[in-house]
Amino acid sequence: MAAGSPPEALARLLQAALALPVLALPMRAQAQAEGEAGFAVLAYRERGLMRVTEPLGWARLALDGGWEVRASAVVDIVSGASPRFVTNEDGEPVQSVTGASIGDRRRGGDIKVSRRAGDFTVAVSRARSDEDDYRSRAFGAEVRWEPGERVTTLTAGFGRSSDRVRSTENPLLDERRDTEEWVVGVARVLSPVAVVQASLQSSRGRGFYDDPYKYTLTFPPGGGLPDLVPDLRPRARDSLAAMLRYRHRLASLAGTLQADYRFYRDDWGIRSHTLEVGWSQDLGPDWTVRPALRYASQSAADFYSPTVPRPRPAFQSSDQRLASYGSLSPSLRVARRLDSGLTIEATAGLYRNAAGLRAGGGGTSAFETLRAWYVVAGFTQSF
Repeated sequence: MAAGSPPEALARLLQAALALPVLALPMRAQAQAEGEAGFAVLAYRERGLMRVTEPLGWARLALDGGWEVRASAVVDIVSGASPRFVTNEDGEPVQSVTGASIGDRRRGGDIKVSRRAGDFTVAVSRARSDEDDYRSRAFGAEVRWEPGERVTTLTAGFGRSSDRVRSTENPLLDERRDTEEWVVGVARVLSPVAVVQASLQSSRGRGFYDDPYKYTLTFPPGGGLPDLVPDLRPRARDSLAAMLRYRHRLASLAGTLQADYRFYRDDWGIRSHTLEVGWSQDLGPDWTVRPALRYASQSAADFYSPTVPRPRPAFQSSDQRLASYGSLSPSLRVARRLDSGLTIEATAGLYRNAAGLRAGGGGTSAFETLRAWYVVAGFTQSF
């Protein structure tokens, strides 16, 4: 990824901000939408570092014969400064922002076509993403089965991405990374007001995982020549993620409880837990307000180190995204649905990463706290 790329959590924040919670808005009598189209803009700002502006458009169209088409397009406009070195020149390892400000632009899009026949729905998808130093091409296939009275949905899917990693500073760099993903899931309607969903996702990646823009500069105790080592990571990464979601509508309170939990582990030694709890409150027939709080905690990769050990290991990275830390992100979302089928919504949130937020303590001492805020505003038109 480019040195100026926002943290991976940014993509998850956008998805969470745009996704309507199950049963969040009361259904209108005889509403029969054949499709929808929408547009949103995300603004993300880190304190003293990166700035991201992301316009996103999408559409969904239901056709005769059980066919459905979904498509989206996005542009990421990234600017600001990014840590390039972790150095202990002053005694303690710290991130160092060097060089000119970074500017990059990513363009991406995807399309998904599905067809329902009886109890089964089959879908295929295609996606692409291009930026100055990273190119991705992906496809996927999915099968859903809703037997009987359709209170249970079983899902199985497969996806593959083929990426090319380059560097604006090294024209000779052109490395490949291939990833395969499998997912199985089940959703169950527990009652007219409660839904639960569980999924398991497995990923197998092979290829280039180094960050070509990051280095570790270490001055040995007692003097001597310093070590300047580029980011070096294994050429394989296998991961497993489990997700559990629950929605419960409380009619007496005119609200919906949302609870999501995700566990992630990989063979780099990273283990993470993410919990998000939200409450979607109806304010009359048209307005909905949703406060939410997301907490995450992760352990460090086996080869993470803010300094270069001696003897020098085969793999070593001081990228603090691989460190041990926790994060906290409160957010507030407001949505209004009009009689015309137009839904207008906006989400604002804060994002804070810190070593002291890791569950049980033990966060990386060299981790530098990251503070950021984001705003998402958009609309969806049903037709």
